[in-house]
Amino acid sequence: MNLNLPEFDKKELLSRSANLAQLAGITPFEYTQGKAAGLKALEVETGNALSYVVLQDRCLDIYQMKYKGINVSYISKAGLAHPHYYNPKPSEFSKTFQGGMMYTCGLSNVGSPCVIDGVEYTQHGSISASPASNVSTVSKWIGNRYVMEISGDMYESRLFGENLKLRRTITTELGGKSVKICDTLENQGFEEQGYMILYHCNFGYPFLSEDTVLVLPNDHSVPRDEEAAKGMKTHTVFSKPIDGYKEQVFYHDLATDDNGYATVLVKNEKCGFGVYITYKKDTLDRLIQWKSMKTGDYVLGIEPANCSVSGRAAEQASESGLKMIQPMEKVEFEMIIGFVDCGSEMDQLEKKLKNL
Repeated sequence: MNLNLPEFDKKELLSRSANLAQLAGITPFEYTQGKAAGLKALEVETGNALSYVVLQDRCLDIYQMKYKGINVSYISKAGLAHPHYYNPKPSEFSKTFQGGMMYTCGLSNVGSPCVIDGVEYTQHGSISASPASNVSTVSKWIGNRYVMEISGDMYESRLFGENLKLRRTITTELGGKSVKICDTLENQGFEEQGYMILYHCNFGYPFLSEDTVLVLPNDHSVPRDEEAAKGMKTHTVFSKPIDGYKEQVFYHDLATDDNGYATVLVKNEKCGFGVYITYKKDTLDRLIQWKSMKTGDYVLGIEPANCSVSGRAAEQASESGLKMIQPMEKVEFEMIIGFVDCGSEMDQLEKKLKNL
């Protein structure tokens, strides 16, 4: 455990806190106003300055996240909306994109909308607007670790088309400073299917500011277009909001550790901590950076993915091609969002990343 308390084992901790709800836990609730009215969610407290909201009715995506009382996530001006407001028309996407700490894009499309063989593929796909079913919350002791887990199933299916199931498990623990997301994609249909997935992790003010720095170990970076090329020399640093700023997107290829994990670090020494995103690169072989310093749309996106953000048609035509999943096949994805405090913790992580 990493509580700001003496290190106690299970017996000692229970002697002091017989009901662990006074320290940490998972609390279900429902939004009651505006476009979010009726949307079910779960609030998680780890008991160690980390808290976050999981949206039960929106793919078990992670909405607001705070560390030491400081907001880390980006919440768009469109705000949170119940899935029944979702509209697949390309012009409507920005009206229901809530941002949040983690927004899932896919499963049939990521990025630009397109039409293939008469089938319309919406911008960033529709899985994020899918309510979870078979939702369960479990809090249990594993040795001296008190583990809290949320899991559920999302489906992307259509008549005469794909039948894809995404099983998601989100895990943290009492005193923990990290959140682990484990997804399993299963093709429950009888034909091979193309699939795309991207974890849209969004950082906002006050964690995102002119004091924020992006650390990319042994990075090979490519700008998406001419606009991004203008920002190649400054893509790891950030400014105050700028009127009229045009978004920039970069593709990164990061080094991995001996276990095949890549890690990117976003740090803000003025806030006193950094946030790292670690992902298993064998199934998430791309990292996309989205940077908008625009006044009112001030956001940094760090996005592990298995594809580009140019859309399904472009992915099919690319040299690497669209990734396919066979009938009854399962593909696993793993990502961790964690926090490190400035000082020795941060120094150790930066040293590790530098040596990759």
